[in-house]
Parts: sequence; structure tokens; C-alpha cells
Amino acid sequence: MISRIVALVALSAGPVVVTDGGSARAPARPQYSEAVPLPPLARQLLHRRMQRHGEEMVRLVLAVTLLERETAQALATDIANEPRLSRPLPGAEDDLNAALPERFFVLQDELRSRAKTLATSTRATDDVATAASLGEMMQTCVACHSAFLNPQPGTTP
Repeated sequence: MISRIVALVALSAGPVVVTDGGSARAPARPQYSEAVPLPPLARQLLHRRMQRHGEEMVRLVLAVTLLERETAQALATDIANEPRLSRPLPGAEDDLNAALPERFFVLQDELRSRAKTLATSTRATDDVATAASLGEMMQTCVACHSAFLNPQPGTTP
């Protein structure tokens, strides 16, 4: 049941953008990067984080769908405030974070920004903006999964 709700909201949260004039237009398609194979150590490092994000996103989608604004705001804020992995420092090639490509850090920053936007829209009780913000946040999740979760060598997600 919950997976059906997640799929419906994922499909419906962002396919149409309403402009100030009230007319509808299709949003710009997100640009995904080449798939990036992760070394086993980096994959292990991210596994728990990705599982937690998945659980949070199911709860977040449900909260947004049911207009449980306080819950949605709290979940989005938690995601935005989550400790981030730092970019490796020059000369620190042996650090664990050096196993992660730059694209990971770009998407991590984008997720944080979009989660903040979602939290703001729930605070403003703007359901249209909340749905759009959720869709944009989910685009970031899909872009990250597309690039890192199960890349197929030689393919562009």
C-alpha cells in the first residue's frame, strides 16, 4: 500500500508546474550524469545512509500526501540538517571520503538544499509548492541512485 502511494506521489508531485498566470507547463527534465561505479569501500560507507534515506522518504512522501505538514517539515528538516560527508582535502587520498567521486558531493549538497526548500514550503502551508518541492527532492534521489546505486558500465542514466 505504502509503495503504491510513494509511486503515485512520485509520479504526480512534479509533472506540471503552474506559473503565476495560472497556466501549466511541463518542468525541465533533470540532467543525469554518467553512471559512476563506486569502489566496494565507498559503497559500504553509503549503504546505511541510503537505507535511512529510503525509510525517511517513504515517511516523508506519506506525510506530504496526507498533508501532515508538521511531520513533513520535521522529516525534511532532519534530512537537510543531517551531517554531510566532507569533500576530501588535497593530499588526503587515503581518506575514506576520497573514494567518493565529486558527483556524490554535488548531489549531497543538492539534496540538502531541496530538503530545506521542502521544509520551508510546508511551513508556509503552500500545498502546491510542497508537492513541487517534494518532486524536486525526489529527482535528486533518483539522480543519485542512477549514478551510484547500480551503474551499468558504459550507460548514461
